[in-house]
Amino acid sequence: MAAKGQSLRPSQYITTFGPSSILETPDGPLVIAAPSHSGLFDNSHPDAYEIRDLRLSQTLLNNKKIFRIPSNAELGCKENRVVHNAYNFPRWSLCPTHGILYRYEPQSLIGCPNCHQQRPSNNWGEVWAKSREEAVRFVLACSHGHLDEVPWGSLMKHRGKCSGSNFYKWEGGGGAIGNIQITCPNCDARENFGNAYSRRFPCRGRFLERGSEDGGVCARTAKIIQRGAANLRVSEIRSALTIPPLDTALHRLLQSRAVLDVLVAWPVNSKNMLVQLLDNLVKGQRLDPTIAATIKQYDEAEILGAISDILGEIHNPKDLTEATLRQDEFISLRNAACYGAPPQRADKPGGPNQFEVYIENVRNFTLDSGRTLRVTPLSRLRVVMVQIGYTRPIDTDNEENQPKIVPVEYLPPNESIAWHPGVELFGEGIFIDFISDEEPKGIPEHFPLQGEAYQRWLAAYNSPEPYRKIRAMPGTTEEYLHPVFIWWHTLSHRLITALSVDSGYSSAAIRERVYICTTNNQTSGGLLLYTAQSGGDGTLGGLIGLVPHFDRILKSALRNVDACSNDPICIEEKFGEDKVNGAACYACQLISETSCEHRNTLLDRRLLLDNLP
Repeated sequence: MAAKGQSLRPSQYITTFGPSSILETPDGPLVIAAPSHSGLFDNSHPDAYEIRDLRLSQTLLNNKKIFRIPSNAELGCKENRVVHNAYNFPRWSLCPTHGILYRYEPQSLIGCPNCHQQRPSNNWGEVWAKSREEAVRFVLACSHGHLDEVPWGSLMKHRGKCSGSNFYKWEGGGGAIGNIQITCPNCDARENFGNAYSRRFPCRGRFLERGSEDGGVCARTAKIIQRGAANLRVSEIRSALTIPPLDTALHRLLQSRAVLDVLVAWPVNSKNMLVQLLDNLVKGQRLDPTIAATIKQYDEAEILGAISDILGEIHNPKDLTEATLRQDEFISLRNAACYGAPPQRADKPGGPNQFEVYIENVRNFTLDSGRTLRVTPLSRLRVVMVQIGYTRPIDTDNEENQPKIVPVEYLPPNESIAWHPGVELFGEGIFIDFISDEEPKGIPEHFPLQGEAYQRWLAAYNSPEPYRKIRAMPGTTEEYLHPVFIWWHTLSHRLITALSVDSGYSSAAIRERVYICTTNNQTSGGLLLYTAQSGGDGTLGGLIGLVPHFDRILKSALRNVDACSNDPICIEEKFGEDKVNGAACYACQLISETSCEHRNTLLDRRLLLDNLP
């Protein structure tokens, strides 16, 4: 990486940045290296930084493991030392003084030729630093994840025997790239950059994060794009909520890779037997002594019960998919709303459960419509987020050029199981659903929907094939087109904006998880709004403290649902085959994309307006 480096939080690495992202640093733009080229594990193994989540690993990661990004302190390095590699990119620069587009050669004393003539430099480091400050803002990318330099010399048709140059004239400018002319200084060939910007170029198949100048074979075409564009790189994230029975500290300790391998291989039927196995692992330096010592503090009944839970999860014959994972979470949240979690408060060695609901704090609100809204505060929760890869959705208008997920993983030498980078977040949340008053504990239900927007989404749910834009989005399933899901997702964004006013958290700090479940042709839904941070036991209670006043929050969220500063254009927008949203825009519905699981798609304010709760 560059000499000065740039600090990143682990959550930033997962949600926003990561391998192949372009990071702006004091030393100019850099491409973050892939885990295998990062240098993080040159003297260690990802086992030391494992995040344990059995459900997520088995369902969405195909049994791959999860590692967290270690800090400088964990690696035994000074705080200002660079511990993760990156590569300078792009190498072409634009001198704003002379309008010269140039490529700096390593350890050369010449950058911009005109600057060198006016003030020759005897220090190649100064020339290099200046070229990094002036790095051009355009790069070349394709929808299969490849990234490359713009072929500036190929933009124009050179005259005679001219084969190009190391620098070109950049003439014009202003508010449009169509005003820019790129000119070869040798043969005076020129090209309008606006025309070149709309062209397609052969892709050399380069993955710059892997540190190789050699490209593979790519049948796709590449396009010029600004290096700071939001769609240049989109992280593909999978996440899971830690739910009972695997929510205790003991369960997480027993999911340590070395311990889990032993539990699968040996039938442990007593605490003494487990202690002997743990001691052997510690002696063989396969297990941290602190983990073994903490497990030994539990009594035999708790240990055997936790082992049974874990082995049952491993050998569970049901089909493990994202849908079943979400359904399990939905069931756990509904059960917690009815009975609490854990049902009895208990202080256990190793810390409290990471899924905690006190039944006495659950509130039911009777709305003006007569419906009952149940609001359940989760005083503790744990969410594991994993970056499985990234996409470059730069050409979504072309159906044959849809984005492809490029994996982000690390495969240790001589091993067969890969690792994905992830982060575990701890915090608080609010679970919201509708219930029926006909049963003692309340049965979740959703009231019937109606209106033109409802019919449009229902048609897409019943026949999703023509809706290519939505189907092309990685991670999107057909159930997300259900009108009940759209209704809850739209309400979620309204609530996040309203909660940010009173909770003390910004709207970018509040995240969502939307649930739906169809049983006997009846679809119900729910919503989890939570805020969490890494490296802590929780947050300050700003969300759950608003539960007694949630009726006021709901009214605030719906107060201006019928109005938008972009109306009537916004409200007249209708969902269709070439759309990802109905009536939704930045003025009324869209929020920070780190908060929305679906990148601000699958929203329709008209559907909510026609079916107010």
